[in-house]
Amino acid sequence: MHHKPIPPLDGQSDVKGKCDVLRNALFLTVNTVLRPSLPPNLLTSTKDLCQQTRQVTRAEIHLAIIHLKYGTSVGPDKITYDTLQRFNEAVPLLLPHLFTVCLAYAVHPPEWKTANCVVIPKPGKKSYSHPKSYRPISLLSCFGNLLESIVA
Repeated sequence: MHHKPIPPLDGQSDVKGKCDVLRNALFLTVNTVLRPSLPPNLLTSTKDLCQQTRQVTRAEIHLAIIHLKYGTSVGPDKITYDTLQRFNEAVPLLLPHLFTVCLAYAVHPPEWKTANCVVIPKPGKKSYSHPKSYRPISLLSCFGNLLESIVA
């Protein structure tokens, strides 16, 4: 983990200034032009895919859990892969049921799509005083990552 303070970036030495410099350099500017609203049926699923979806099995959950990258950082919910593994061992029928229902009703909870963005230094740079010496990573919910792994 990088414990050294970030040097001044583009002349900014306070935290807010450095954050603004990194945000402007690493993330595209949001286009503020008004767009037509999306139809409501695209925002919330009302599909019932029960007839097209099969049950997620305990074996699929187990296989997905053993292939997770343990020791990685967690998302906003602070639930780790270790926690999911222990939860699955304690109540082995709950995760298959939860993910089956999510797939059957085409639901991906918004909490599982929320991410923490962390900016980390790129290794081997001569100077860390430029915003391009850093890269952003998104830390998503482990529940969402597990569901995506099962679907994949």
